[in-house]
Amino acid sequence: MRIRPATDADIDLVTTWRLAFLADHRGLRPDDLDDAFVAATRSFVDERQRAGDLRTWLAEDDDGTVAGVVSLLVRPVPPRPDALATTEGYVLNLYVDAGRRRQGIGQLLLDACLDHAAAHSFRRLVLHATPDGRPLYERAGFVRSDRWFELDLGG
Repeated sequence: MRIRPATDADIDLVTTWRLAFLADHRGLRPDDLDDAFVAATRSFVDERQRAGDLRTWLAEDDDGTVAGVVSLLVRPVPPRPDALATTEGYVLNLYVDAGRRRQGIGQLLLDACLDHAAAHSFRRLVLHATPDGRPLYERAGFVRSDRWFELDLGG
């Protein structure tokens, strides 16, 4: 298993995995999602990926089969007196194929986000957790707030 950053050539793949996550989370099939929503999602992924503020990592087997994905939406924030770092990240759609779960793939994907955030001095990471994902995030130090789970990275 290797974790690799997605490239512009992976925009359709990233879009497909985001749609699979959303469909699964809502108890739907990806084909049940509205065509306008699918188009808007692809447009968002394309625009944000090319702008550089959507970072995505893919978990791949040696044969190139994708087993999971995670995206990180990077956003600027102003410095605070107690935190000078000006970047935060919103973790999106950490999703592992149903047949590949509980094998450490989710942890590898989350580690890619954490490593990126540490290397770029992010102030914090935030995310909305599914019930299945909560233990993974809590083990990593994320704390539930009124709005979401967050991990204070200092700065």
